[in-house]
Amino acid sequence: MKMVKTSMTALVSMSLLAGCWDQHNLKDVKLAMATGFDLAPEGKIIQTITIPIFSPSAGGMEVKGNQVVITEGDTPRDARNIINHKVAETMDASKLLVLLFGEEYAKQDIYTGLDIFYRDPKSSLLANAAVVHGKASEVLSLKPEDKKTMSEYLNELITSEQDTTILPKQSRPLISDILDPGTDFVLPLIEPEETEAKIIGLAMFNEHKYTGQFIPVLDSTLYLLMADQLAKRAWIKLKIHEGSDVDIRNFLMINVLNSKRDLSISGNKIHAMSVDLSMHLKIEIMEYHENDLVSEKIKALTQTIAERLTEQANAIIKMMQQANSDALGIGSYIRAYHHAAWDKTSWEKVYPDLNFKAHVTVEITKHGVFN
Repeated sequence: MKMVKTSMTALVSMSLLAGCWDQHNLKDVKLAMATGFDLAPEGKIIQTITIPIFSPSAGGMEVKGNQVVITEGDTPRDARNIINHKVAETMDASKLLVLLFGEEYAKQDIYTGLDIFYRDPKSSLLANAAVVHGKASEVLSLKPEDKKTMSEYLNELITSEQDTTILPKQSRPLISDILDPGTDFVLPLIEPEETEAKIIGLAMFNEHKYTGQFIPVLDSTLYLLMADQLAKRAWIKLKIHEGSDVDIRNFLMINVLNSKRDLSISGNKIHAMSVDLSMHLKIEIMEYHENDLVSEKIKALTQTIAERLTEQANAIIKMMQQANSDALGIGSYIRAYHHAAWDKTSWEKVYPDLNFKAHVTVEITKHGVFN
């Protein structure tokens, strides 16, 4: 009797299990691993997707390459529907790795292209987004020499640059940055070459739109430190001398081991406020032509590095203000701590002329095995 009760309980429990009712078989869909949006001359939307091509192998299924599909529609959803008419199965964006915006499309409003992803519960919300200096279709149509799919190549390119404090990490859905009042954002700016792509900087946005201006890649690491986003490694090249007989002697390379950033805002009225951004960096010397770094020379070198970084930081602030892109979230800070003043003004009109300065101090903690 006890055995019968146990069996009945097991059968009832099994009948209540969800099972695989919501499974999506690979044979029933076409996986979109990378997609991009461009603006056609007449205002229509051009969407490009890359679909991996699978083939049987000894270990199961293996990716042999990718199929590139380009369509044109009145809206992003319309373009996707046309893609579904072109491929044998339904397009599935649940494994999307990379999302690209062509330069002209990004200057309009990137939110329209994101809408179709955020309305689909299966979409990948943390795909690496980037702007293309040119057309997204040009980048997605490239064929890397190492025969990887373009989606894998781009994803690895962006991820590796995130680990070295050159590109910001996509730690939350892009729509969160877009809808965050008082904060603008930056995206990687990619330029197509013959068989590969190259990171050339950080595209600066004002609300939903690309301003057409960017922070050069040589300044991107310091910008991310100013944004308090130090990753695993942060190498910065600085020119500290002028007119040496050998040009290599004019430069040094540092690695930032630790960064501490502070923001201070003075004044009660936004038009008269002053913003001071101070950073203290602990660094190590990675490359320098002088070996005899005794205490006096280290002191002088520390001062020179701090001056160069301060100049560079203030130049970055000037670039952001000229682009009217508050990519450091100063407006969000004021909105949180000076809410009464925030409500009485238009931040977009105030930010470009804000009294905003940076100051960097440096501490050299490592300088190699040579004294």
